[in-house]
Amino acid sequence: MSLRDQLLKAGLVSKKQAQKTEAANRKQAHDTKKNKELADKVNAEKLDELKKIEDEKNQRRELDKELNKQRDLLMSQRESYYRSLQILNSNSLNTRSANEYYFFAEGNRIKKIMVNSWQREMLARGKMGIGKPHKEIDEYVIIPLNAARVINEIFPQKLITLHSEIEDSEELDDGF
Repeated sequence: MSLRDQLLKAGLVSKKQAQKTEAANRKQAHDTKKNKELADKVNAEKLDELKKIEDEKNQRRELDKELNKQRDLLMSQRESYYRSLQILNSNSLNTRSANEYYFFAEGNRIKKIMVNSWQREMLARGKMGIGKPHKEIDEYVIIPLNAARVINEIFPQKLITLHSEIEDSEELDDGF
C-alpha cells in the first residue's frame, strides 16, 4: 500500500487533493525531462562559477601567504636593526679622555675617531671594532670584539671597521 492510499484510508487527505498532488508530480517530472538540456547548462554554469570562486580563494590565500612572508621579513629586519643599535649603545667604549685620532675607511672615504693609546692598539690588533649607530649621522662607536662579532652576524651594515685579530705576542707593523 502506497503512502497516498494510506493517507486516503486514514482520511487525512481527500481524493481530489491526492489527484492534484499526483498531477503536479507528473508535470514536474515531465518538465524536468523536457528541460534536461537547460538544467545541464545551468549546472555547468554553477560548476564554472564555483570553480572560479575556488580559484579566487586560492589566489587570495597565496597572496596572503606572500604578504605574511614579506611582513615577517620586515619585522625580522627591524628587530635585527634595533638589536644591533642596542648592542652598539650598551657596549660603547668611547671615552672623553681620548687624545689621539684613529683613521679608518668607511666606503671610499677616510673618517676619524678620537681614541686613547690603549684603544688604538686594540683596534689595530682586531680586539675592538668601530660601529655606526645611525646611517645619517657621522657618529662612531668603539666596541669590544664580542659585540662586533654579534653585530656582524645580525646587522653587518652597522659594523664599519673590524680588523683581523692579531695575537698579543705578535708585533704590529707601524708602516714606517
